[in-house]
Amino acid sequence: MRNTRTMLAAALVGVAAATIAPVRAQDAQPTPEARESERAARLRLAEEGLQKLYTLQPDARTAVEQAVGYAVFEVDSIYAVLLVGQRGKGVLIDNKTKKPTFMISSRVGTGPGVGKQSVWQIFVFKSPSAMDQFLVGGKAGGDLGASVSTGKEGMVRSFNPSIDIYQVPGAGIAVQASWGGTVYTVDSALE
Repeated sequence: MRNTRTMLAAALVGVAAATIAPVRAQDAQPTPEARESERAARLRLAEEGLQKLYTLQPDARTAVEQAVGYAVFEVDSIYAVLLVGQRGKGVLIDNKTKKPTFMISSRVGTGPGVGKQSVWQIFVFKSPSAMDQFLVGGKAGGDLGASVSTGKEGMVRSFNPSIDIYQVPGAGIAVQASWGGTVYTVDSALE
């Protein structure tokens, strides 16, 4: 019993460290050249994620183009027994202004699972209020969701009917059923 508690505590510390790392990473201010390079990389990341989505679900192109806005994140997830940790980076695009908002994400959750997986998450905002919810005060946002996946295929459902979420498989494999909350924050190092 004591070994189980020790292993569970170690897993919790590992998940917490994995999710806190992106927040600490944004504290260091990059040079102007590094900032522009990372902004360009995030825009390429968004385009790559969209192309992968359109290959798997061609109808998604219309949904993205007709939406108020969309966000694309590349997310790495770790599933350790009953703990879930995720971190990612991405960009939100307002379809009206075409203005990008560079962001990072962190998630802590729970549910049975094991594995490591990278996925693309694409959020489609069907209303201005949904996008505003995601960018509370222009600094942070979030969405509560639940997911179930086996292998590389997955499904994500937002509890907000004005946000569609697509999840496109990347690398890795995980078997999991999890729930939790994700925090999306503006990457202050890129603003």
